[in-house]
Amino acid sequence: MKHCGMFLLGVILCVNLYAQNYSNEVTLVHQDENSVTVRATATAAKKKDAAVLATKSAFYTLFHAGVPGVKGGVPMMAVEKKDFDYRFFSESRYISYIGGEVNTKDDEKIAGQYRVTVQVNIKLKSLCAELERNKLALNPGWSDAKAVNATAALNPTIVVVPYTTAADGYDFDSMRKKVEASQLNRFVINRVSEEFRNNGYKTRDFINQLQNSKTSALLRADAQTDDATMAVQLLPGDIVVIAEVQFNTDASRNSECTLNLRALEKQTDGELANMQFTSGQYMTTDSIRLASDAIKKIRANFFKQLQGSFEDMIKKGREVVIEISLSQSVDDWDFEQDSPATGDYFKDTLDEWLREHAFQGVPDIKGTDKFVSIRLNIPLWNLEKNRSYTLSNFGSDIRKFFKAQLGDDYKAVVTSMGQKLLITIE
Repeated sequence: MKHCGMFLLGVILCVNLYAQNYSNEVTLVHQDENSVTVRATATAAKKKDAAVLATKSAFYTLFHAGVPGVKGGVPMMAVEKKDFDYRFFSESRYISYIGGEVNTKDDEKIAGQYRVTVQVNIKLKSLCAELERNKLALNPGWSDAKAVNATAALNPTIVVVPYTTAADGYDFDSMRKKVEASQLNRFVINRVSEEFRNNGYKTRDFINQLQNSKTSALLRADAQTDDATMAVQLLPGDIVVIAEVQFNTDASRNSECTLNLRALEKQTDGELANMQFTSGQYMTTDSIRLASDAIKKIRANFFKQLQGSFEDMIKKGREVVIEISLSQSVDDWDFEQDSPATGDYFKDTLDEWLREHAFQGVPDIKGTDKFVSIRLNIPLWNLEKNRSYTLSNFGSDIRKFFKAQLGDDYKAVVTSMGQKLLITIE
């Protein structure tokens, strides 16, 4: 009973610490590359306790709510980890990341409580390193894009879809019909999505998302029915997981369910992970039960394989191929001349623009006066705007570049084909 009482006391103390009433009254004073100075306000029965709580609140707000003006107001942590918070604050680890003295700027007593405002300098660079050492997922913009664990920070969204063949059709409507016509397929889609959520991924239901964002005409458009890659690219999410379920029964009524999972990067259709899981043979025809057994065998190394592939993409960027050519109608200008709108030598300007937009490397440029071929890697995340950077975003940026260089006399027609951009000057 004594041990039980001590255990319950420990639980109560932990709950009280977890439930500490941190304040989000935190404002930016100054920041530089390595640190940030903020003012934080908190209330407690004693002046000293209020000052300590205000200091802790400065860190807590940075972690979980974000401070306006610091990295666009985005919180540092992508996922809250209460055990880390408990150790960080209860063991006073936060003190190691304070630069200089904590200064009290204001205090007043209101209804028996002290309201205290402190100014504290937080060593951001060291604090980020501490979070990453503890394998905590940082939000994009806070994490080092070169770091291996940046995948967790990007927190890609997963959409799970059924496997379809040419006989089924590759369009959205064919996927929807396959799920709605089969209780087994619907069960597998829902359970596989749940497994991803249990492993820290965000998921989206492809049927609801498509019905909300696409018209029925687009869902049935002929342009989508013969191109599986196009269908994958237009699905909501960053990673598309194709779930194929096979159910076989032999003459002795022994049945087995096989689940094939194939994860694709939405923008490029590049394969990130591919594994097969089987239920084992049982004397039953209950396909739902066997599918459940197969799903339970989804091993952690499938998620490691997926994360490893996505991490490589984050470290290296997404490769883009660009081909620029002149249309038959253009016979009074070429790529070896000055830009019509700016007067700058076109190829030098193009080279400079590509170097500014390339990620983790130098663009490979080859060409003549009438044709230019380019290969470069672009980032997955725009740190300046603190949001994802897609092939569509890059295509929009390159259109703006050509508009600025060509003016009104010529027009750049940009055709996107997955990772390839075909640009024709007319």
